[in-house]
Amino acid sequence: MDKLTIRTACEADFASLFEIEQEAFTHPWPLEGFTDFLLPWAWILMFGKKIAGYIFYHGVGDEMVIINFAIRPCYQEMGWGEFLLKESLQKMIANGVRRFYLDVRISNIKARNLYEKFGFRALGTRKNYYTNPDEDAIVMEKQIHD
Repeated sequence: MDKLTIRTACEADFASLFEIEQEAFTHPWPLEGFTDFLLPWAWILMFGKKIAGYIFYHGVGDEMVIINFAIRPCYQEMGWGEFLLKESLQKMIANGVRRFYLDVRISNIKARNLYEKFGFRALGTRKNYYTNPDEDAIVMEKQIHD
């Protein structure tokens, strides 16, 4: 039986990541978003040998922002996003990250609930942050206390 694992992203993953992005979002990143540079904190969710999702972090020092997070739609509602978020957060915390931020569509209740389950709290909103459709973002933060 195939199991879930995570690993860091590499350039060979870009085509699969772009495909997932197209499937998962109404306003996906362009291909250049994946190919312009390698993100040093990009984690890939593997189901056996298949790429099932990804989460990208960006930041400096002990602060990181989740800038993109998607699970292939055929694997959603199976707890795989929760697995990827948990495993990647653990790796980031082990590397000294103590504060995380993210933006999420105000209407994305599933994602908001997931983030809240992992200790993220709303800080405020960004007006008209998203397009297709136009929508506010909720800014969320998670702090790690030693």
